Amino acid sequence: MSTAISAMALMSPAGVGAGPFGEAVRAGTPLPGGAVEDFRTEAPDPSARPVRLVDRPSAMALAAIADLLGGDVLEGWPPHRRALVLGSGAAGIDQSMTLTRDSLTRPRPDNVNPALVPACVMNYASAQAAMAFDLQGPNATVTAGGATGLAALRYARRLLAAGRADAVVCGAYEDLNDRRAAIAEAAGRAGRPAEGCAVFLVESAGRARSRGRPVLAEVLALESGVFDEPGQAHDVLGAAVHRALRTAGADLEDVGVLVPSGPEDARMRVPARTRVVRFSEIVGDAFGAAGALQVAAAIAVSGAGRERAAPDPAGGLALITTIDSDGHAGCCLLRTGGRGGPGA
Repeated sequence: MSTAISAMALMSPAGVGAGPFGEAVRAGTPLPGGAVEDFRTEAPDPSARPVRLVDRPSAMALAAIADLLGGDVLEGWPPHRRALVLGSGAAGIDQSMTLTRDSLTRPRPDNVNPALVPACVMNYASAQAAMAFDLQGPNATVTAGGATGLAALRYARRLLAAGRADAVVCGAYEDLNDRRAAIAEAAGRAGRPAEGCAVFLVESAGRARSRGRPVLAEVLALESGVFDEPGQAHDVLGAAVHRALRTAGADLEDVGVLVPSGPEDARMRVPARTRVVRFSEIVGDAFGAAGALQVAAAIAVSGAGRERAAPDPAGGLALITTIDSDGHAGCCLLRTGGRGGPGA
């Protein structure tokens, strides 16, 4: 079964929506600041079930999902066949630290705000989204640092392959707050902190075409590995890339777009004609949301976002790579709409 991304919705420092993000990525100009300035914490959809408490990162995820599922995209799918996989690198950290601080600094340790407790739980956003949008199928929350977005996409792909769902809403989100920035600085993470969210509708390519939805990208392979020492990272990533290319029956010469999370491509023999999108230089360090936003960047740069029934079979491949300092390396290989796309 061919797994396809047939729709996507985005929030990034470029603004709300796939359009501003695509323009920014294709231009390659670093985005000022790191916040989604035109997003406000409000109920994502007045017609949805009321949400008693929505913190900013969860609100961002729910608003993006509401945009993704607008226009009855999931009409015809039984609710129990609609799955949800969300990821975040630091979900609930800010709220958990607030509760801990309050329990230590207030006159009584139990004198805390109980309304913050639900948002401390890692799967808060995915639970709220499932209730708001009637997603009654498998519901999962994953975290893998900078590789979280790729881990979520892999989970979604496996759900489809196992027949557990017919459609999966899949993505990752991360908000920008002072505590996350302080943790990143203490961990030695270089880069400009940023926030964002990218969610995708993942389904079989055949079903997408039969419903008249454009296939933005076909997911050909997802591979990952772990390392103990930083010096092993490039070898682990190289092995993952080799497995992904072998699975797709391709080699590095076929890659038209490369979207690395950082400078990990320095030791890769990238063809001169391959367009390299320096994601972290454009967007910044989006941490848990980075992998999903990298996938969105590959689609935007390749031009696969244009309306079409399927990717051009003669088009190039897009390779997304990531190395997380905590010991996780991975890659995603997509077939998109063409080698390099507009603006290449």
